[in-house]
Amino acid sequence: MNLLELKKITYKYPLAEQPALKNIDLSIQKGEFITLLGTNGSGKSTLARLMAGFFKPDSGSLELKEDCVPGIVFQQPKDQIVASVVERDTAFGPQNLDMTMDEIELRTIECLALTGLSDRASSRTFELSLGQTQRLALSGILALFPDLLILDEVTAMLDPASREEIIKLVQIWNEKGNTVVQVTHDVDEALRADRIVVLEKGSVIFDGPTESFVQNQEIVKKVFDDDSSLYRKPLSQEEIEEKEVALVAEKLSFSYPGRKIFKDLSFSLRKGTLTALTGPSGCGKSTLFECLSGLNLECTGKIYAEDRPALALQESEASLFATYAADDVAFGAKNRGVEGKALLERVKNSMEKAGLPFKDFADRHTFELSGGEKRKLSVAGIIALDSSVLIFDEPTAGLDPQSRKIMLSTLQSLAREGKTVLFSTHRMEEADAADIHLDWQTLTQEDNSSAKEADSPNENPKEKLKENLREMPPLKNASILSSLEKAGEALTAPPKIPDSPVSRLPASLKVGLFALLAVFSILPYPLWVSGIFLIICILYAALAKYPAKRAFLTIAKILPWFAFFALIQFAFFSDGSGSKELFRWKWFIVTQVKVENLLKTFIRAPSIILFISTFVFSTEEREILDGMTAILSPLAKIKIPVRYAVLVTGIIFRFIPLLLDEMKGIVKTQIIRGAFANARGLGKLKILIPLFVPLILQTFRKAQNLADALTARYFS
Repeated sequence: MNLLELKKITYKYPLAEQPALKNIDLSIQKGEFITLLGTNGSGKSTLARLMAGFFKPDSGSLELKEDCVPGIVFQQPKDQIVASVVERDTAFGPQNLDMTMDEIELRTIECLALTGLSDRASSRTFELSLGQTQRLALSGILALFPDLLILDEVTAMLDPASREEIIKLVQIWNEKGNTVVQVTHDVDEALRADRIVVLEKGSVIFDGPTESFVQNQEIVKKVFDDDSSLYRKPLSQEEIEEKEVALVAEKLSFSYPGRKIFKDLSFSLRKGTLTALTGPSGCGKSTLFECLSGLNLECTGKIYAEDRPALALQESEASLFATYAADDVAFGAKNRGVEGKALLERVKNSMEKAGLPFKDFADRHTFELSGGEKRKLSVAGIIALDSSVLIFDEPTAGLDPQSRKIMLSTLQSLAREGKTVLFSTHRMEEADAADIHLDWQTLTQEDNSSAKEADSPNENPKEKLKENLREMPPLKNASILSSLEKAGEALTAPPKIPDSPVSRLPASLKVGLFALLAVFSILPYPLWVSGIFLIICILYAALAKYPAKRAFLTIAKILPWFAFFALIQFAFFSDGSGSKELFRWKWFIVTQVKVENLLKTFIRAPSIILFISTFVFSTEEREILDGMTAILSPLAKIKIPVRYAVLVTGIIFRFIPLLLDEMKGIVKTQIIRGAFANARGLGKLKILIPLFVPLILQTFRKAQNLADALTARYFS
């Protein structure tokens, strides 16, 4: 029985020169397990999204069996998260399918257990590592119990043990009679399928049983290039010990509230060596890398290096903010004073090393690149900085086998050129190709002998190790990241909403009360009414058990800005009412009306902050959507499209933290590439101006991705 059938499908993205899919014929039967293979940019993700129903083909037909429920896990896991707390995110899809609370709770517990996230059920979603976020995205789709499960590289960020767990889970899902279509670059995953489909430049070049694929060596070599000659032989232990120390980490510690990540971690890196760091997903590798590059103010301990280590972030999309590829690569080098022909040569060289030929990619829009191409571009931008210490967080994730080999060969070449290179990976064959392999579990053991040896190789005292190095304290500008993180926390409900009279209200009453307060807050009324409104908002916050200290700190940060603008008003603006003049000094005029308006502002501003913060604090995302749906249901009966109003509201409440997270990624990249190095005061604002257009483009992309995520969870 055909579950899905594609006939002569062609699809071309807007503004693209070539179609992403060309003349695709594909039939999928119930219970099949299919793998989609192909190099980066071959059309795999496009085909996966098309099968899930996210867009229609330009030509050809797509027929899906009636009552078939497709579910897709996207390539970028963060794009699929719709709630601020782990368990709420998994529960979101079942809630949209009108299940009972018991059924929703059962599916949530089951799917979080299957994906290994039971212990993080109450965690905020933005606290998860990228690997954990990927598992959460899978959990949210499995909770739908889809008939057709489509997986777009869901194991790319996972360690071997977690990857094996997910693969077995998918196999069990398939054995229950469900259909699975997976996109992967991993040969072990691919060969577990019953059938393999290979794409090349948007066309199917192979479609058949796995056994036939294995026998077709020409196709196998094209997909899983096994040329190991790209790898250079790792340095011997004697050669490593002859190298100078280029970085020393001394007693580094970092913890989240209630959770230790690492403590008293010490090690050193040698100049001209390639070091691989391996460890389970979510163990803290990315956090360590941010500490080493100066991005984490909360990290304690000391770091000594020749110069500031440059970090290529794990989430490559957040690292790209220029419109064109070459401009993005050039950004950091320009900040370091490289200009003219020297800049052009450095950009060309960096792009070639990262596997993106300059002539083919220089003028490409960054948002048009495939996931693998974006990762290569983010790596090129770090290479262009020409730092003596280079750190790459999962540089091969999402790359096809040939691209992975080229990337690793590039890292080896950088080390042989004299750079100190550190990278993280979940692939043991890549770790084996490095000169030094650091295992996270061994590295973080309190009695770690290798760490002690790393502190003082060749029995040299610590101070001699550091005599040619400089201490690298955290970057002062990293405080911007802390501010953005706190802003994100303030705009989301806590993991566990306290039980209170407000939290127990039905969703429709919660949203209705908020709407009433919002309308009242913008109406014109006298000063004494403003005072009553403030009392009402304080009572609302108290009944919701909103923390008084949190409210005070939020208001204290905002009121100075209101005071500043009030002074501007007194100095330069007339109230136009002819009211009684209380004070005059040159152009600085204080009138009775101005004083009353100032008092209204100082009363109304805390009121607005209080009721908005209290609403966010006491209301889950799902309740906001349910409440609006209930309130607007009479309009739906007269054919007014209420769904879109609800959808837009849901996007706004989810989108603000998402946008802050996007800004955080951009600011991280700016700091790494030296954008804020010499900027002071208004100079920082000047640096941000050229990024407004790319940020707006990213905003639209994030909005579309969030809408897709809601659609994938059957929100309607």
